[in-house]
Amino acid sequence: MFKRGMTMLLGASLLSACGASDTEVIQLDYIENHWNAESYTKEGEIVQIPETKEVLSACEGKRTTKLEGDITVYQTVIAGREELVSTISPYTMKVVTYMEGDERYVVCRETFTHQLMMETIDVFPTFVDTSQGVRLPRLPSVEQASPSLKEQLAEADVLDFDGKPITPFPHTLLKVTPALYGDLEIELGGKVIRHPIAQFEPMGIEMPNQQIAIGYEKETSRPYVLYSYDGRFFVPHPIVFSELEDPESTENEVYPELDMKTVATSRELHEKESIPLYTLTYMKEEQRVTETMAVRFVPGTLLKEGDEPAPMFEDWMPEYEEGPRVIIHREPFDGKTLSHSDFLEATSKESKEVVKILEEAELVKRSGDSFDFRYVTLIDGLKGQEFEISYTQRSKKVDIYLTDPLRGQTFKLSSEGAEAFLDIFPRMMES
Repeated sequence: MFKRGMTMLLGASLLSACGASDTEVIQLDYIENHWNAESYTKEGEIVQIPETKEVLSACEGKRTTKLEGDITVYQTVIAGREELVSTISPYTMKVVTYMEGDERYVVCRETFTHQLMMETIDVFPTFVDTSQGVRLPRLPSVEQASPSLKEQLAEADVLDFDGKPITPFPHTLLKVTPALYGDLEIELGGKVIRHPIAQFEPMGIEMPNQQIAIGYEKETSRPYVLYSYDGRFFVPHPIVFSELEDPESTENEVYPELDMKTVATSRELHEKESIPLYTLTYMKEEQRVTETMAVRFVPGTLLKEGDEPAPMFEDWMPEYEEGPRVIIHREPFDGKTLSHSDFLEATSKESKEVVKILEEAELVKRSGDSFDFRYVTLIDGLKGQEFEISYTQRSKKVDIYLTDPLRGQTFKLSSEGAEAFLDIFPRMMES
């Protein structure tokens, strides 16, 4: 399961570490040159946002779950961490949306989850464009698609699902007006399928032309739900009417004489109310069977103070070890992924040891000669800290110094700490 943020084990110690001088060695913060923040205009153009730290620190105040008034969404900014080294989690990203109702709000989520947290703010950051807001309804709606849109779907390239061509039924095309926040669920025979067919969130103002339709795979006539967030690219979702004892046989199940009929009426979807969209008729065991597909909207809930977001689709997401990671590297991070020869990375267990070693370092007024690997970077969640590392060779031991360039302070590792540090990174002394 994907893990986030500080571990409970080290959360307190990382923020309260101090050496003999009572000066905190570890002071995690957002490292701006590790991140890229950008927004999109309504014309789809990318705009770089230089205030990366302001974006990353959004939603760190007191949370609120009360969203009052008619909501106008102004701007969404996506902050993504540059791929520093290949072993750092690729899911590290933060999505921040600025909007206004009775108050001004900022809403945030990290990429591995669809759960949102929100806080009220007095003023918007200077980069937020409030001249062209978009009003988003609390509830979604479904309506009949125009003949021209159905014709576009009929002429579209054949869709593909896992190498299988999917042909759409153009007459089943419906337009979906997205809601502010929540899930659009599909029901078959009164049962909700496992994953939502669509998930709405405030940044959805960039995807207002959403559509739903039904398609089929020619060889087996197996039906698929087709969903599009942009009105151009449709994602096929296979329809399974019943749980089979042998799930693999589902792929080869045949639906003879498949016929589709749209029964939806143009209307708003009320909370958790099931609305029929289609009837699907096919032959099963020499009997003609009709299934009804319905849709319902489940509003999203905002995370309360102290709640941690749950990962989405954790059953297929790669597992990443929790806790801080320590990287030793030759050159500063400059937005490019370092090659394997240019960095040394401690394991999760070793990183915790390094953190403890750093906690016990003492503030001093000198440094030493530079190592070939002259930089140390500590990363924990979205935050991190960078040091420059140097040493002094004595007759029987090595003194190791870590300089925080932002504070202009240098810390000396204890004799035991320096020895343990070199045991973790033996290549440090090769150059």
